[in-house]
Amino acid sequence: MPRVKSSPKKCIKTNLQQSENTWVFLLKGEALELSEQYTGTGTPDIVTLRHPNTGESAVFLFSPANNSVQEVLTFNEAKRSWFIDETVKSDGKLHLSTPIDPIFLVLPYLRKYCTTYAQPLDQLLRDEEFPETERLLKSSGLNYLNMIADKKGDEDLNAFKYNEDKTLNWLKRKTERVAEILKQKNIHVGTSGVVSSNFIKSAKSETVDHEAYLRYAHGIVSEYLMDDLSLKLLKFLGLPEHEAAPQSLKRKSTSTTGQEQKKLKLEEDTTKGPSSSILDLTKPEVKSVKPPSLTAKDKARAKAASSSKTISSFFKKS
Repeated sequence: MPRVKSSPKKCIKTNLQQSENTWVFLLKGEALELSEQYTGTGTPDIVTLRHPNTGESAVFLFSPANNSVQEVLTFNEAKRSWFIDETVKSDGKLHLSTPIDPIFLVLPYLRKYCTTYAQPLDQLLRDEEFPETERLLKSSGLNYLNMIADKKGDEDLNAFKYNEDKTLNWLKRKTERVAEILKQKNIHVGTSGVVSSNFIKSAKSETVDHEAYLRYAHGIVSEYLMDDLSLKLLKFLGLPEHEAAPQSLKRKSTSTTGQEQKKLKLEEDTTKGPSSSILDLTKPEVKSVKPPSLTAKDKARAKAASSSKTISSFFKKS
């Protein structure tokens, strides 16, 4: 597995002697700082875990002490490459890491296995398909697991039972915090998309602004939630379901598109009748073809040919 080596808070690369095994990372520095603090080295581990939203394989980055976890996102653009030292990396992908609360990664397991009874955490996080999930046991973020679950038994048992009321309250605080950060960053969120507030002529009322920010923040948080829980959170926040179709947020072209032009042209041609350039196969026009008139020379040749013998006739027995 590729390892990352560089100083914190810099755009770094992974170099494993061969350029085809090189990854280019923009890594958040705290992962390297924590690695050096606990192990004296700056080599986080890259593993695959189950994504909390889709349940599919996703890439995450752990510090060697497993006390910090970050999600790895990939920016991929066609016809892109990297120049690394004296080599050219044809794969021009850029990998970015961003911190993630490990509780989001544990939440799907709690909802699936611990809704009716408590289960020890070390048994809960055993995933045969993703064995690296056990690394979450050492994450410092799981010290706050009681935010979404009820702890049962003594400390040695360390068993938890899923609590949906706690979970919705915890997610509400997360969503409100994201909405507050969007406001602090001076980002205007509206139905037309996300733009800088510098381009907005007039500000909306505080109530409308808060709802718009909260709805957009809900969308960000929902990237780490299953669909049913995302809908429950939306209702818990007191937000109505969005009725507008996704395409309504796209910018509409002021000119007619090529497909529309072809459609209009076809409709115009079908209404023109006989003058239309489209063939009418139901009423084919049959034209009589007259044989060409023969000249005197052509008639003489035809007469001479009729009285002549073929070559094969000379080889027949008499």
